[in-house]
Amino acid sequence: MKDLDREKQKFIVKIMFLAGIMLLIILNFSSAASAAKQVYDVLYPLLLGLGIAYIINILVSGYEMIYFPRSNNKLLLRNRRSIAIILAILTIVLILVMFLHIVVPQVGQSISLLSSGVPDMYNKAVEWSQQSVNDNPEIKAKIRQLGINQESMINQSLGWLRNWAGGTVSFIGSIFGTLFNLVFAIIFAIYILFYKDDLKRIINKLAHAFLSFEHREKLIESFKIMDDTFRCYIVGQCKEAVIFGILCTLGMLIFQFPYATVIGSVMGLTALVPILGAYLGAIVGFLLIAAVDPVRAVLFIIFIIILQQIEGNLIYPRVVGKSIGLPEIWLFAAVTIGGGLMGITGIFLGVPVAATIYKLISKNVNDRLKAVESTTKMSVLK
Repeated sequence: MKDLDREKQKFIVKIMFLAGIMLLIILNFSSAASAAKQVYDVLYPLLLGLGIAYIINILVSGYEMIYFPRSNNKLLLRNRRSIAIILAILTIVLILVMFLHIVVPQVGQSISLLSSGVPDMYNKAVEWSQQSVNDNPEIKAKIRQLGINQESMINQSLGWLRNWAGGTVSFIGSIFGTLFNLVFAIIFAIYILFYKDDLKRIINKLAHAFLSFEHREKLIESFKIMDDTFRCYIVGQCKEAVIFGILCTLGMLIFQFPYATVIGSVMGLTALVPILGAYLGAIVGFLLIAAVDPVRAVLFIIFIIILQQIEGNLIYPRVVGKSIGLPEIWLFAAVTIGGGLMGITGIFLGVPVAATIYKLISKNVNDRLKAVESTTKMSVLK
């Protein structure tokens, strides 16, 4: 009984301590947010390096499993990590070179086509609307009664389109900014990869020194869930984006849509963004094709809807699987909140972070329900 009372007292003290911290943060939210941002800005290169190390380690682990995994040769064992890291870096460099030589020119061409095509679309829209009004005096009379200025209405629409195009350029620019920052964090990431075994030993020592066996087991299990979720999400999302871009390009070539390779590259790139990516790519493709043939632009949207249904129901479940485990409403919320907090980085990280939290909470709830059921059964038996 005394042990139970002590545990209850400790639990109450912890709750009161956490409640006090939350109250201080709420009362001084602006100061706390400013301090958190300063800390984040200072630690950003290190956090970026950790992220790079985690992504490269996926390839390193794969190469270590391939590079003479059953050999007992001391030379191979001594050099396995170094060879795996070099191969992983070469793989990423090759991917970046392909990205810069294939995807970037295609995206640049799409921006150029949009900038040249939008004025033509605008002029055609103005001519069509003016012709329609002139051919229908009733419509012209109603527009005058409503006090709507046809020219200003079209100019407002064009202004919205320009704002959207500027947002698209900003979105693409943020991607290249992230790639630029990767170069500065790569040294720290390589350091982590070479000494990851030493870091594991240090973390294990700290865990044994400051945590009980039960808390260590819970922490290890939580890290396993997080690692499995992030690993499956990163690998699956990249595979799915490549497959979707290839299928889109092949389908557009078969149906003879214009700008097939340009739009296919854009669709593959935007498919990396969860939920919203396909829609962003479809808007870009629609505008490019509409500048040439509005009817084909509508057919393109129908094609993308059908392709997305096939991809979402057949390809995505097989490639990514059930590793995410989030309902669609939570996926959308994760993307929205992540993008609002951390921009493009938050959009990519929001889904796996939310999925990890969702799995941990679900597991905790299920464990507690099982404990309650077992306690109920024991009381019934007594």
